[in-house]
Amino acid sequence: MTSQTPTPTPAASLAPATHQAGAREALEGFGAYAATMEQGDTPILGYLLFYAVFDGRVTFDDLHRWFLELGLDSKFLPPPIRQVDAYEQVTGKAGVRSTYRLSDTATPRRRRTPGEKVTEVTLMVRHVSRDNLKVTRHLVREVRDEGRTRLSYNTKLAEIEFWRDPLGSGRPGVGVLQVTPAHDAIGELGADEQAKVQKMLADIEDTYQRKCRFYTSDRLRSVVRTYVEALNPVRVRASGGVYFVHRSQVGPLAALRELTQRFGAGSHLARVPLPDQKEMREMIIAAFTTKAREDLDKLALDIAAAQREGHSEAAVANLLKRFRALQDSTTEHSTLLSSSLEETKASLLLVQAQFSNLMNRAG
Repeated sequence: MTSQTPTPTPAASLAPATHQAGAREALEGFGAYAATMEQGDTPILGYLLFYAVFDGRVTFDDLHRWFLELGLDSKFLPPPIRQVDAYEQVTGKAGVRSTYRLSDTATPRRRRTPGEKVTEVTLMVRHVSRDNLKVTRHLVREVRDEGRTRLSYNTKLAEIEFWRDPLGSGRPGVGVLQVTPAHDAIGELGADEQAKVQKMLADIEDTYQRKCRFYTSDRLRSVVRTYVEALNPVRVRASGGVYFVHRSQVGPLAALRELTQRFGAGSHLARVPLPDQKEMREMIIAAFTTKAREDLDKLALDIAAAQREGHSEAAVANLLKRFRALQDSTTEHSTLLSSSLEETKASLLLVQAQFSNLMNRAG
């Protein structure tokens, strides 16, 4: 069983240099613009917000301490990292794998000859079994011929097991990784391939140890996104990623900006002040109205489906929760944007009537 923890990869090497340079240039420009706007006489409507998060060396203790230091709400802290999740990340479909080119020959130790066909080899982890004691997966070697018409496999070059809570601590997600190479199977490969297999097994162990200690960029990005969405923003871009947040949330935004900068190198959260002008206000109102209409249309379809196909109490409660969230958001943004939002309110009334009809049938 593995017992050593490798030295973590420095954060600066985890974020691509080009991303870091681009982020620095963009932030310098936005910083100058923000300073000019905030120090000027033009009233601020709110902020356009976007962010990027790269892998770093952030532990649960780091996040907990930073949330306290910055006055952020601890309910948005992610749960502590679980070892079983690290195992799943490393050995799952999106986990560690290696692909390389190789001579297509039945005797891998033989040297290539001129004109010999080249095949593609992929080392990957495949699931085998799962029970209350352990999860078992194998390192598999897949060989694809040059014409991509045939596949062949070595189905067990190593066994990669996760033993659940072997010490009986009772803590959820606790466990130990065990990697057991199949030396006979590996020994049938050429020297170059043996080295690649050994490297991949080492990468699996190293990556597992790192993921047991440090949050991934995806997890940290989720922390920022969840916090931002709790500030009742308006999505300015339909696909997400760019938000408008009212000036009343300037405090949490400043804290989130500082928090994000403490993540992996190149991570940032940019706040672009929007002047309180008619054109800017109309842009935000249009973005809010479009998103609200989409949400209300989806809610109306779901209510109609519940009327047609039947519904449980839990389903009705969920529909009501969604309706009230849209209603509250419309009321709040109507006040913040000094707009009646008549189109959205009219749609709300139609959905409310539809929901009332559903409730009457349920009664």
